[in-house]
Amino acid sequence: MKRDSSRSLSYWIRAAIAVVALLGLAWGLAYYLRSKPVASTSSKFQNSIPSNHPMPNAGGEAATFTTKGSVNLTGEFFQAQGTNGQSCATCHIPEEAWSITPGTLQRLFDETDGTHPVFNLLDANKPDMDISTAKARRDAYSMLLTRGVFRRGGAPRLNSEWELITVDDPHGFANVNQLVHWRRSMPTINFPVGSATVNWDAGSNVGKGQRAALANLTNRLVTGALQGQPPTAEVVDDIVGFEESLWTAQVTMPGVGRLDSDGARGGPQALSTMSKVEGRFDLFDAWIGDANAKRAQIARGQEVFNSINVSHLSCIVCHNSANNGTNINNTLFDINTASAEARTPDLPLYTFRNKQTGKTRQLTDAGLGNITGRWDDLGRFKTPTLRALAARAPYFHNGISATLEDVVSHYEKRFGFIFTDEERADLVAFLNAL
Repeated sequence: MKRDSSRSLSYWIRAAIAVVALLGLAWGLAYYLRSKPVASTSSKFQNSIPSNHPMPNAGGEAATFTTKGSVNLTGEFFQAQGTNGQSCATCHIPEEAWSITPGTLQRLFDETDGTHPVFNLLDANKPDMDISTAKARRDAYSMLLTRGVFRRGGAPRLNSEWELITVDDPHGFANVNQLVHWRRSMPTINFPVGSATVNWDAGSNVGKGQRAALANLTNRLVTGALQGQPPTAEVVDDIVGFEESLWTAQVTMPGVGRLDSDGARGGPQALSTMSKVEGRFDLFDAWIGDANAKRAQIARGQEVFNSINVSHLSCIVCHNSANNGTNINNTLFDINTASAEARTPDLPLYTFRNKQTGKTRQLTDAGLGNITGRWDDLGRFKTPTLRALAARAPYFHNGISATLEDVVSHYEKRFGFIFTDEERADLVAFLNAL
């Protein structure tokens, strides 16, 4: 009887030890999962997307093509690389031509009361704002929610040809020692036929070509916006390789059908077979005079884009990479998008003074000028790809144009283009078809 009691006691002791061990293991796993940042995307897609899968936008549908058969959504591009849960895919999503729009940002805010990892104090209107309540977070992230712009910037470049003498910042953060630049998320697409300049102000370019610039940008984003440690070479190669594999463009439009049909060469798959060369857009030459009025309009808009305007200006002077629209020479341009005249009330205004001549200039963003320190580079920005424009409004580096109609209007008001009503409508139709 004593032996049976002893065995029973021994059994229960062993069972208790096992339970304690299992509880300890469960606690340890929970702690690990809680302390490890969860990779965050902003897309509704998971795991993979078939090539050429149509995704609706305001102008019809865009799609992404890859020679791999499907777009893999599980690589390093989609993994949290730092401590704040953000990944590259937090701000670059397939539905919006691998950028992100205010509409999606508003949806993410509403779904999470502003706690989604895309909302980080690094991109708040000020870095010390109250984010303790949903209302406070909505106020803190108003620039993201209304304009889809992220806060970038830093100290004015030392030993520049200019000096910063006054600052008017409606958010109360920028000053003569601290520039704030509000920037849209650049689409990570069409790099093989694109400019070697990979971000708005060429800040990541290192003089060794596009891939080196992409690698440098990846390192900067991981250690900056993603708040992580410097990534390994393998992680950088995986992210850059993924970006280089994405071909994205508009693929259908209402009343038009597929943009790669009946001789036209729109859509991402046709783009993937094209070379990086200087020249005109000829995607829709086959639709010149087409019986379908909307197709004929797109072809007319293409000719408006390619032709010298009556103002002696041409869109193709800057957008001279054939059928892609970046600049073949990697040149950055000042098209007055950072001018005081184009300023909206939520943007800062800086007064720069030329140290040699005393001349002053007011801008909302220093652009390339804060990278090179040159006076003539102030207000210059990258010429981005024009493909899949309909998927990624608002436009320009600071999102000052909500629609493509507003883009055309900007060139008329700030840059001197002159269009008839028909030419304006044709041009917008063409831009929507890209």
